[in-house]
Amino acid sequence: MTSGSLYLSLMRQRFDMFNDPAADPVPWELDDKDTAYNYVTAAGYAVPRYAKVGTAAEALAAGEGFGPRFVVKQPNQHSTKGIYVLEPLGGGQYLELLSLRTLTAEDLVPLGRPPAYWLAEECIDSGIVGKPLPFDYKIYAFRGRVTHVNQIDRNVSPPRMAFFDGAFLPLERDRDYTIDEQRWLPENHVVPRHAGAMLEMAAVLSAGLDTRFVKVDCYDGPDGPVFGEFTFASGGDDTGMVRYSSRILDFLDRSMAGEDVPALSGFDIDLPVFRASLDRKPTVTAHPTLYSTMSAAAVQGDRRYPTVLSGNLAPGKSRPVFVLAAHLIGYLNGDGSRAFAVQQLVRSSAGPITGTGRLQEFEAKALGFHEPRAQGNLWHTARAAEVRLAAGDGSALDVLRGLAADGYAHAQRVVARYGA
Repeated sequence: MTSGSLYLSLMRQRFDMFNDPAADPVPWELDDKDTAYNYVTAAGYAVPRYAKVGTAAEALAAGEGFGPRFVVKQPNQHSTKGIYVLEPLGGGQYLELLSLRTLTAEDLVPLGRPPAYWLAEECIDSGIVGKPLPFDYKIYAFRGRVTHVNQIDRNVSPPRMAFFDGAFLPLERDRDYTIDEQRWLPENHVVPRHAGAMLEMAAVLSAGLDTRFVKVDCYDGPDGPVFGEFTFASGGDDTGMVRYSSRILDFLDRSMAGEDVPALSGFDIDLPVFRASLDRKPTVTAHPTLYSTMSAAAVQGDRRYPTVLSGNLAPGKSRPVFVLAAHLIGYLNGDGSRAFAVQQLVRSSAGPITGTGRLQEFEAKALGFHEPRAQGNLWHTARAAEVRLAAGDGSALDVLRGLAADGYAHAQRVVARYGA
């Protein structure tokens, strides 16, 4: 799956610092955290409140002014190395939330080469009950075009992850990608409050950089996305902690070569129309208390999530895509009844949903759910007939007419709709 991949070969070159600046320019100066924060702030996007100081002790002192939790960073490291997410316990002790160790100021020593400076930052509130650390949303962008998003939950060890495509439709583990489960575990999808704004921010920042590819890391803050860092060489992809299907890898190769590619999930989404509909307003409009509870439930695969999420989405042209995402999440979490809503939405061609990609797949899944349950059950009989009728089986209308004649109200509504 990896041989001959343009995307993976360029990742390797970037890690080795052998990239050809003419063919693959990379603004390495933005690897520096303070430089990146200044760049992003100048572009009009939010970064964490932070202080640039000389020592770890000064970072501790500054961090305590940022609230009940704060972050101390050694900025010449990457991933979670040299990062401490701290909650003061009193008496000079701190609970470090990534490792769940109790630390003192003496424990904050440089890893490897001492940095030129240290950072103290606010810890962004996850907005999700039981999750003190915010989810990372790592957005893969190719000159302004987002292909996919990696959701990472570091509140547990090993960290847990899920993937979305560039329209926030969930990708499927073992179909679209696999993960090294010695390093990561799978987690259920959670649509962030500012999903659309995250995509808009990543697209704009990526388009403004003279590079083929950048991963824009961000958090879902209470008032909008908060920038985390630029990543120009994706470590998990390079080392095999994440392995893409040949179909997805082909799309990434084409994206690296500068091509427009379709939605990685396989659904027919008019991505230019979808992107043009995005703004900086919340995508999920639920009250913070409801959002917190529903998202915590979503992590556990709660079957109420698709309905509650769909009912709390902002209006607008992008809404049908996020409704589709909600039902797909429900289906992937084991609720087979959601296949009916998925095939219905695909057939509706609402908003940026413009074609019938994966329609037959979800018609079959819907029939596979309802038909075995149809014997003696009016609801499942009607649902199966609706799927077959929409797919062109005229005899299914006779089934629905029979149910309607027997007084079944749902069948009466369906028959009336087709009659109209």
